[in-house]
Amino acid sequence: MLFTRPHSGPRFCLALLCSLAIGALAGCGFQPLYGQNGKGQAAPAKGTTLSDMAYVKVAAIPDRVGQLVHNHLRDRIHPKGMANRPVFRLSTTLSESREGLAFQQDNSVTRYNLRLFAQFTLTDTRDGAELLRGSFRAISAYNVVRSDYANLVSLKDARRRAAHSVAEGIENRIAVYFSRHRE
Repeated sequence: MLFTRPHSGPRFCLALLCSLAIGALAGCGFQPLYGQNGKGQAAPAKGTTLSDMAYVKVAAIPDRVGQLVHNHLRDRIHPKGMANRPVFRLSTTLSESREGLAFQQDNSVTRYNLRLFAQFTLTDTRDGAELLRGSFRAISAYNVVRSDYANLVSLKDARRRAAHSVAEGIENRIAVYFSRHRE
């Protein structure tokens, strides 16, 4: 009969470390932005971030990539619809640049990085006070091939991916703002 100690070995140590880490996180004050906290209450405790965000009006952003960011922001911020009388206004400006990343021997570019930079401002429309100002940057890479149509499709997809990333970043920052600044 083979005897082993039940509390030895790397698996036990790993399980013990994971248990300690989870226990430490439970007491750190972490609260989820959405959903429920450990007590089964809506998070944050004084109301949901989603209800605050329903009062944010997303201002129009020029150009096609701006329209993508606007639509994705609106869908993320207003999953249940915007309030009848918005109290906050989100203004965003975008700038886009491309940088060659991979080159062939004849110096033709075969891969680009598309950079989308967004500056945003959250304003209280009741008194015009600027509540939050920030920026977010997304980088999306795409390949260049011999087909002009394939290159156009790749560029459009890179813009779409960057626009979604920017919108998610802005939405997360606004959600954090509302979770920290309750009236």
